[in-house]
Amino acid sequence: MKKKYHKAGAILIRFGLLAVLGCGAIMSPAGIAAAQEAKLTVRGSGLPVPRFVSLKFNEANLRAGPGSEYPVLWQYRQAGFPLLVDAEFGVWRKVRDADGTTGWMHGAGLSLRRMAFIHNGMAKLYQRDNKQSGVVAVAEKNALLELESCPKNWCRVATDNVKGWVERSAVWGVLDGESLK
Repeated sequence: MKKKYHKAGAILIRFGLLAVLGCGAIMSPAGIAAAQEAKLTVRGSGLPVPRFVSLKFNEANLRAGPGSEYPVLWQYRQAGFPLLVDAEFGVWRKVRDADGTTGWMHGAGLSLRRMAFIHNGMAKLYQRDNKQSGVVAVAEKNALLELESCPKNWCRVATDNVKGWVERSAVWGVLDGESLK
């Protein structure tokens, strides 16, 4: 009798698996795209996801899951380092860095202060938001900059005693289509 029950359970599992696989086959392309774009937010902050944040402290642990019981995957050592939040679970934020490394961080270690860094070679900082204005400085790759505004194709940035405008395409830390004022 026990063996018969086991076979029935196996048949139900197979049927259930086929039903699940079948649903995927009849789902419309728009439905699939919507499902892929859905972002996890469970009892989170209520802030929009995705969004950029920066590290609050000079040391921060990136964990494998949303809890201190999960192993540390990476340790960041730069306050102000920009990260993209693409999910929330309670006080934990799933983040991604510019290299594509993903993991979970406690929200208390993250700041809403907007930072960015130069991601492709060097970038010129201009007096105004056009290339005809004078060059104020040249920022090297990975230079950390505070974002003051990004109205369209240019971002106003600051670092130490230097302020200027840099082409938006040169920085990592702003969402496509996002307008910072």
